[in-house]
Amino acid sequence: MCIRGASGVIFILLMVAGILLHPYAFLCLQALIASIMLLEFYKLLWGVNHKGQQIIGLCTAFLLLLAASGMLNYLCAVIPLILMFVWQLYRKDQQPFLIIAQNSLAVLYIALPVVLLSYFVYDAAHHFNGKILLACFIILWMSDVGAYFFGIVFGRQGKHKLFPSVSPRKSWEGFIGGFCMALAAGYILSYYWLPFAVAHCLVIAALISVFGVWGDLCESLLKRSLGVKDSGHIMPGHGGMLDRFDAALFAMPAALLYMKLMTLL
Repeated sequence: MCIRGASGVIFILLMVAGILLHPYAFLCLQALIASIMLLEFYKLLWGVNHKGQQIIGLCTAFLLLLAASGMLNYLCAVIPLILMFVWQLYRKDQQPFLIIAQNSLAVLYIALPVVLLSYFVYDAAHHFNGKILLACFIILWMSDVGAYFFGIVFGRQGKHKLFPSVSPRKSWEGFIGGFCMALAAGYILSYYWLPFAVAHCLVIAALISVFGVWGDLCESLLKRSLGVKDSGHIMPGHGGMLDRFDAALFAMPAALLYMKLMTLL
């Protein structure tokens, strides 16, 4: 438990520093998180095989990150996407398009949500401010905390499973607790941190909580289909980076879409 807590604190400190300090610090944080998650995903699917496709996927992610930060044109990322197909011409794999599809999924599922984080921190004039993104992560973390403790206290009897076929330990009690904690965090942040009306903050909190649970469950579905417990071991007590960031892969794009539709960003 101590190791789990310490690794969690280190992760949060790195996230806060990367989000708030400087655009380059944020870009490095994005690149680190995306590359670790992609490598974990590739290891789950391919083991040590298909190194060429792994490099192409990583290059695609890096080019997209540079484009989102304003350093490149997004069209530059088209080149490695084409190379995913061309690479298989020079291989003798039995199912080349399955490999292309899996690598495309890696970019869509992992790289793209990390790239979209840039839209939280840059305004129309490309000025950097990480406060809104940090607030969204605080809501997500509070949702996780609420789900964990409510699940332990009220869901121990195991009578109200959320998705027993995918994640047997998750309960409706934990979901409701996490949802309420997210709303409470959104309400408090609307007064002290976020520049939005209370109603918008509550909707954002609700979206983050619900989509975060779906992100968590979908990653559990991936691991269950592959017969593994954790995506990796980089974070003692938590598993891999994909295990720690799975909820954000769905929650942050959902929150961003709402903010854009409501012209909050």
